[in-house]
Amino acid sequence: MNILSEKENYLNSTKPYEEKIDNIIIDEFEEENEKQTNNNTKNKENSKKKVGNNRKNPRSFYQKLFENFKLLLSSFKNNDESSFLQEYEDSYGRTHPKFQSGTFKQAFNSAKEQSKFLIIYLHSPEHISTSRFCEQVLCNENIITFLDNNYICFGASVRHSSGFLLTSKFHVTTYPFLAIVTTNSSTQLQILKVFEGKLKPYQLLTGLINTLEQHSAIITAQRTEEEEKKSSREIREQQDREYLETVAKDEERMRIEKEKERIGKERRELELELERLEKERQLDIAKKKKEKKELQKRQIEEKKRNLKPEPNPKTEEGVIRLRVIFPDGEKFSRSFKKQWEMASLFDWVDIQENNSIKPEKYYFVKNYPKTVFSEKNITLEKAGIQNGDSLMVIKK
Repeated sequence: MNILSEKENYLNSTKPYEEKIDNIIIDEFEEENEKQTNNNTKNKENSKKKVGNNRKNPRSFYQKLFENFKLLLSSFKNNDESSFLQEYEDSYGRTHPKFQSGTFKQAFNSAKEQSKFLIIYLHSPEHISTSRFCEQVLCNENIITFLDNNYICFGASVRHSSGFLLTSKFHVTTYPFLAIVTTNSSTQLQILKVFEGKLKPYQLLTGLINTLEQHSAIITAQRTEEEEKKSSREIREQQDREYLETVAKDEERMRIEKEKERIGKERRELELELERLEKERQLDIAKKKKEKKELQKRQIEEKKRNLKPEPNPKTEEGVIRLRVIFPDGEKFSRSFKKQWEMASLFDWVDIQENNSIKPEKYYFVKNYPKTVFSEKNITLEKAGIQNGDSLMVIKK
């Protein structure tokens, strides 16, 4: 038999197998896998008790024994896919296809996302054909390269709960066992190809290549679907970004408007406060002016009362007559006694009507000899003022 005929006979021999494979629902498989893992320990303990109780019924005894055997077999190791890879590499080294890490569901989702077919390898360490298959087929560089570039590989040992469940779902009868699957819905597997029993490298490689060629439309449709999903997702994300940007701009605009309103309100409040303070200041100034004016008026009235009457030079001794010249040129004359203090002269100037000079804000000057008079607590005589002198009022 030539190679092509042998290949064709081999490929045709796998077709009847596909008819007996159960539909595998991913979520249900994960739930069943988790449930079986959680119940393994409990079932192991209960199995010992049930074997003793069922010895009276031979049929029931062997059925239960077989069930317990399967449970014990599936519980040899934890449901950890990384333990399969460790077990495989310990026996056959690291030259092998890239097996997907994580759970079966994660491998399934990874294949969907990358628009590739998923190939499932069920590993039975105890089977007689396993060693030759791993050492001669899975270690083949051409097969490794082709699988890594075109497929997502998932491996599971029948010693693990996930591998045991897949063995049951696929009705596996011998090993090595591989299945190429894809999805015909969001969570249901579609079987494209099954490899079971002894395999040569070219048989596996030919089956892998033919499966890709025969079902390229599925990959194309998946890629188109993923591209459409990606495009739709990008459009939604872009719309979401634009919406969020619009919301952010609206929020920023509202924030700016509120900030402007706050600043405007604070400015108006500040202006009102400044206006109030200015009114208070003006009222305070007016009040102080009024008080000062009233004080000055009282002081002038007091000075008028306290000012000694003008002496008569004809009847009194020591009287001198002075002429006082104001800054505006107006002149006043009055008689004083030379023993009076200079304060009497200042008080007399202060009480003159239409006097624009404020008290305490001026002094007297005599031209000849040039003399300045500003001290109030000395007498006119001691200050050097004589009868007939003219004194000019000078503002300070």
